[in-house]
Parts: sequence; structure tokens; C-alpha cells
Amino acid sequence: MRKSTRKILRSPGWTLWVFAGLILFVSSSGRSIEAPGVPSVPIPQRAPDLARGEVLFAQQCAVCHGAAGAGDGQAAYLLSPTPRDFTSGRFRLVSTQNGVPTDADLVATLKRGMPGSAMPPWDWMPEADLESLAAYVRRLAIDGKTKVLLSKAKADEEELPEKEAREIAERQLTPGPAIETGTQPPADPVAFQEGRRIFLKTCALCHGPDGTGRGGKDQKNEDGTPTQPRDFTAGVFKGGSTAKDIVTRLRAGMSGSPMPAMSFDDPKEAWNVARFVESMVKPGAQDRVAQHRHTIKARRVQGELPRDAASPGWRQAEGTYRAVAPLWWRDDRIEGLVVRALHDGKDIAVRLSWEDATKDDEILGQDVFPDAAGIQLSAAQDPPIFTMGSKGSPVNIWMWKAAWERDLERARDIADYRPNTPPDVYGHVAQADEPMYFTASAAGNPMAVRKRTTAGEALFAEGFSTLAPIQVNAGKGPEGTFSARGAWTDGFWDVVFVRSMAARAPAEIALKPGTKAFLASALWDGTHQDRNGQKSVTVWHVIEIE
Repeated sequence: MRKSTRKILRSPGWTLWVFAGLILFVSSSGRSIEAPGVPSVPIPQRAPDLARGEVLFAQQCAVCHGAAGAGDGQAAYLLSPTPRDFTSGRFRLVSTQNGVPTDADLVATLKRGMPGSAMPPWDWMPEADLESLAAYVRRLAIDGKTKVLLSKAKADEEELPEKEAREIAERQLTPGPAIETGTQPPADPVAFQEGRRIFLKTCALCHGPDGTGRGGKDQKNEDGTPTQPRDFTAGVFKGGSTAKDIVTRLRAGMSGSPMPAMSFDDPKEAWNVARFVESMVKPGAQDRVAQHRHTIKARRVQGELPRDAASPGWRQAEGTYRAVAPLWWRDDRIEGLVVRALHDGKDIAVRLSWEDATKDDEILGQDVFPDAAGIQLSAAQDPPIFTMGSKGSPVNIWMWKAAWERDLERARDIADYRPNTPPDVYGHVAQADEPMYFTASAAGNPMAVRKRTTAGEALFAEGFSTLAPIQVNAGKGPEGTFSARGAWTDGFWDVVFVRSMAARAPAEIALKPGTKAFLASALWDGTHQDRNGQKSVTVWHVIEIE
């Protein structure tokens, strides 16, 4: 390593700065005991359990961020923005002057998730687990920085012991002094006007004068991935939406993104801008996009179980709104859906309702994609992240497609999609032999059945590339009940899934009155060419069966 670099890293000034940062880190993450008339005395919090953090990371985070935290997990290719590469040592949401997050910053991000991306919140997780997970993420960042330093030293043909490289990495990833946000001044029309004036001068170039993010074009992050300015009117704030959160983001910027750190001659100016930004958020917008784990109650019906959306029996069900987020983020998206659930002790019915201005129910063309919906169920005590289950932790999936509603009437083929297709498209073939020319159907492909009795199917999965139909009665035909029917009315889809509560096959999850399970949902918007892994999802919610 170059002597000049070592001199800087080992200088007394650097040591004092790091020492000050360590003092700040310890005091900011501590708690205090107070007694009347006695000053509060900070005491250390419990030490994070790194071993526990490693287990949690493997279970909840590695599928996106990768086993080593390099942002290269199995699901990474499905996500935009891409998962954070922790080994780079760069973090977006910080509250320190040197851009290194405190443990409190990391825990806050875990609790809040990352609105505007596919990262969900883990606010349901115990505080001790969040602290352990945050500590393990920092360890991954230190490991990554250590490897970078060793690789650079090797490329420069310089000697750098691994122990020293790790010490340097730990110093570089020690949180610095907190960003001073100042005291929140009182709000008044003058402050609001001043905030608008600064916003139009410094922020509107990217975020637009109306805050919709339609100012800057073709923006890219430091790693070359595309990004776009935040639409404040949508209520999506990655780092929190309070005035103090916004002030912190203005002062800290977002490392690695086009959002710079801003300086103000007067601390009041940052607060004035923050208040103006708050005024742009549409009423209720934040509540509609925030993902949090909630409970869905499946009530026991009085009378007949409703099996279609128009049934008056749904008046007995309590509707609960659940936000959804696209895995490949876009502003023009479905924001959420309403879930209702009922059962009669034998069968359970779940109804999903969401707004969709266009009815996409064609599947025959190569350039068209149907609307679709899915429900995912898990009986695990601590289910895997909302993907396709994992080895040893299977999930059940109920799938519905709008195009299959049309197939209930009769089997459709290319002549239905292209009416001008010549009638002898299959050549001179005897009518009795024509079914053989529907090759997928002749081969037994379940996606090309000649007769549908429902617009959905029941499936199971234990990880990526394992999705398969549930085989009931060794393939001899369905037993019990499973159906999925949907209807599009006045710009809204209503889809009803019905399944027997008893398991019909070993792969199915049994549902019983008085028990709980986990439920997540997914939506595909045909207008935006959603298909396969390109979809919008909810987080896991608890379903209580009365």
C-alpha cells in the first residue's frame, strides 16, 4: 500500500475523527435511565447477535441481495431498482455527515422497507432480531470493503495484510457525526412561500414544479442503473415522509444516486422546503402505498358461502385494503387491493378487488398479456420472503387468469384471435384428426386443456423453478372444491377463489376453523405487459379463520 495512504489512515487526526464517530455511535444507539432530579445516564444496549443476524439474512434477504450481500440473489434479475450491493459500502438512507449509516439508520430502513422498490418492511420482526440483522449487514459491508482494499493493493503490487485491510474497512464504515437538522421552526405562510421559492430554484429541475418527478429525464445511478426523480404527489418516500425525514434527506442526499446533498445558508430554509414538499402529497397517498403486515379475518358465514363476486353473501365479510408494489417499479401502477374472506366450515372463499381501467383478457397473441391474480398461502410459523417458497417450506398458490374466463365457454384458437385466418389453416385434415394438430393440448399440457371448468388452478412451489400443479387423486381428477372466477365491471376486477379447507393432496395446506395462516397476493396488469415474475405483490399478511 502507498506510504502516503497509510500515513493518512494512521494519522492522529483520522484517529480522533474515528474516535469521535465511535462515541457518537455508542451514545446514539444507547438507552438511558432517568430518575427525578437526576440527569439521564446512557447505558449500552444489548449486543446484537451476529449468528442470529446471519440466519435471518439467509432466510429473508439473500434471495434478493445474495448470500454475501452483493446484490446478486436469485430474484435480483426480477427487481428494479436492483437490490443493494452491501459489499460496496454505499447506503442510500443515512443520517451522518460521512454517509455511513448508524445501526439506528439500518434498523429504521428494515422497519420501513424501501417504498418505491420491491423491498418490503420488516416491522413485524422483534427489535432484537432487527438489531442483529442490521449488525450482520454492516459486517457484510466490512467484508466487502476489505476484499476491495486487498484487491486494489494486489493490483498496485503493494503489501497489505488482511488484518490491516479489515481495520481500515472498519474505520471507513464507522458512522460519523450526525447531520444537524436544527430546531423545527413554526410554520406560517411566509415560510411556505420561501420553501416554494427554493424548491423551484433547486429541486424543480428534476422533480418538476408540481413535484410529480417529470422534470429530469434519463437519469442514472452511480452504478449505471436507470432511475427517475421521486413523484412526491404519490406519497412514496424511501427515507420517511415526516418533515424531519425530508430535511435529513435534503442535507444527506442519497449516496450513489443523482440526489445530491444540499447545503443551506440558514437551517430554516431546509425546513421550509420540507414543508412545501409535504404539501404536495395527496391526502391519504402515504397510507395507500405503505406496506405493513395486517390481519385478515375469514368470518364464518350464516347461510350459503358466496362463490361469485355478485353474491350478497359478501356483505358479511370485512374488507381490508392491502397495498401492492410492482417488483419492477413504475409510477403508473395498481396501488392496492381489497381482500375479503369467508368460510362455512367446509370451504373457504377469498375475494380480491382492485381497480384496473382496462380489461385485458386475451392470451392468444404473442404481443398480448392477460390480467391475472394470485393468492399465496403458507402454514409455516415464519414463512420465507414473498417469493415462491423455499426448500422445506412449501407454499400453495391459487392462480386466476382473465383469459381463462373466455375459455370457459369453449376452447379458442388462433382463428378466434385472427378472424381472417383461412379456414384450412391446418391443411386437408379429417375433422376427427384436427385435435391432434393442437399440439400442446395433444401433449397433455395443462395450459392448453380443451375444456375448462374454472378460470384458475391450484399450484405449489418450494423455490424458484419448482412451480407445479397440485396433483389430486394421483391425476385421476379433482376431489373436493377449487374454483376461481372473475368479473370486470366499471373499471374494477373482482375475483373469487374457493377451495375446500381440507387438504385434497399431500402438497396442499389444510385450513381449519380457529387457526391462522399467512396469505400474500399478486396482480398482473396486461396493459403493462406483466407476466411471470413481472408483477405487483403484497407482503405476507395473517389470515385468521373464525
